[in-house]
Amino acid sequence: MNKKEKRRQELLNILNQSLTPLTGEELAKTYGVTRQVIVNDMATLRSAGYPIRSTVKGYEISKAATQGILRSIICRHKPEDVRTELHTIIALGGLIHNISVNHDVYGNLTAPLSIKTEADIEDFLKRQKDSASGLLSKLNDGLHTHLIEAPTMDAMEQIIKTLQDLHILVTPDK
Repeated sequence: MNKKEKRRQELLNILNQSLTPLTGEELAKTYGVTRQVIVNDMATLRSAGYPIRSTVKGYEISKAATQGILRSIICRHKPEDVRTELHTIIALGGLIHNISVNHDVYGNLTAPLSIKTEADIEDFLKRQKDSASGLLSKLNDGLHTHLIEAPTMDAMEQIIKTLQDLHILVTPDK
């Protein structure tokens, strides 16, 4: 993951955790970049499907379309572990909004998933099996990002811990 992609992932995490809007100027100072770089980052994240709103008080993640806690997580696993990854998130009360990968030529590629149930998982896996294209994550040796939602912070923490225990979640120190 390059510097720009890492900053964008961190911006998503900061916005997800913030209780108040954050200004472009604050974020620019935090990352040692110009405000225009932050404006471009936010536009890129929005175009990738992240519900970021610009208000007079700053940037925030729009909670209107969701019921719970949003978090962007970075994962890496083999194709045969897709079912385990998706099942873990759903079984612990989460849902998966999308998947993103970084492509050397095209930049950040994001696809909506909207996986909320075991039936959604089965449908997704069947479509993948029937597809000649394969998994989007194959572009980066299994490395990808999901925007997930959980009903509570406790549920989110349990999802993250379980994915870490399964060696699916990529932690910053790896």
